Amino acid sequence: MNNYVVTITSKANEDIAECINFVNKVSSEAAKTLLDDIYSSLQSLTTFPERFPIFSMPKSFPFEIRKQVIDVRYIALYSIEDNKIVVYRVLDSRRKFDYLV
Repeated sequence: MNNYVVTITSKANEDIAECINFVNKVSSEAAKTLLDDIYSSLQSLTTFPERFPIFSMPKSFPFEIRKQVIDVRYIALYSIEDNKIVVYRVLDSRRKFDYLV
């Protein structure tokens, strides 16, 4: 079984901060829990990242993008490159986001 290294892009980190800031307006405890859940979910990609489906959008990418659902409401978009997982975006699935990717 391969172990991969997870790399989170600066844009994905910005996305995470935006999600956390939004939740923090309602509950700081919920925001802390969400932050922990997001990072633990992303770190789980180190083992068998192929378990999540390929993300199909109208736009085509020059490489395969996969989609991980996190806490029902959030999705991480990532690719598998050799021994590395690159997380490109972490988005709130309740928002219209097709223009973002």
